[in-house]
Amino acid sequence: MVFIELLKDCGKKKDLCKGIRIHEEILKRGLLQQCPHIGNTLISMYAKCGALSKARNVLNELPNRNIISWNALISGYTQQKQGIEAIRCFKIMRNDGLSPNEVTFICILKACGNAGALEQGSKIHEEIMRAGLLEKDIVLGTALIDMYAKCSILTRAKEVLEELPHRNIVSWSSLIAGYAQEGQTDEALICFEHMLSEGLTPNDVTFACVLSACNHSGLIDDAQTFFSLMTRRYGVVPSLEHHTCMIMGFGCGGYFEEAISMIKAMPCSDYPSVWLTLLGACGKWGNMQLGKMVFDKAI
Repeated sequence: MVFIELLKDCGKKKDLCKGIRIHEEILKRGLLQQCPHIGNTLISMYAKCGALSKARNVLNELPNRNIISWNALISGYTQQKQGIEAIRCFKIMRNDGLSPNEVTFICILKACGNAGALEQGSKIHEEIMRAGLLEKDIVLGTALIDMYAKCSILTRAKEVLEELPHRNIVSWSSLIAGYAQEGQTDEALICFEHMLSEGLTPNDVTFACVLSACNHSGLIDDAQTFFSLMTRRYGVVPSLEHHTCMIMGFGCGGYFEEAISMIKAMPCSDYPSVWLTLLGACGKWGNMQLGKMVFDKAI
């Protein structure tokens, strides 16, 4: 149907104004009662545009709500980092008599991780285990690892990964990211080595996590080695995040010449985040002369 395609396009482009006009036309024609798929697409469109109150209103007005309707709303709250609201919707959905599917579980686990809702996340883990879903869904397993890692329960995250019948680069990267965030550099690098031993090729996300882990422990030489391997051995083109991570490491260690050289080697240095990162290091070390130049660049 034309309206469904138009709404999908609005959600993709985050064109809220156009989406509202299409919604008004749908209401004039009474299409929400005739086609449940339109209602689900409307919820998804509003959620992707960040208009979650409108998405919630549409769901409340639907004559028949299904799991797809709720998934769209829960996903929207999760994407907007409103984990508590996502969990609240999940509970209301259960009270409506609807059973979650794999998509629901993935969204709500992410919401639990964002909100630090360990108790709720653990209950969902138990439900997933009872249903035997981990045996066939690696994405769901990765969502569990990510949830436990964000809640700082890294031993449990590692256990989930080890219990998975199949592991991929995303599941390993989630665990490495968790160790990096907690400053457990040795564990992060051990995971990286184990991942390589399984024949998996690290990607840009993996290297961002590894560089972050090195920064936490001031391992500048190791960070430089990984940064070099990233392109030379694995063909990963350094992104702004990788460069910023390296500059942060150099700056925290007081290696200002190396930091400036890294910036000059970037394809483009007109990124405020790069200069602000270096500015913070200048403040830490009291490097007023360089700090003034960096401040001017940031401005």
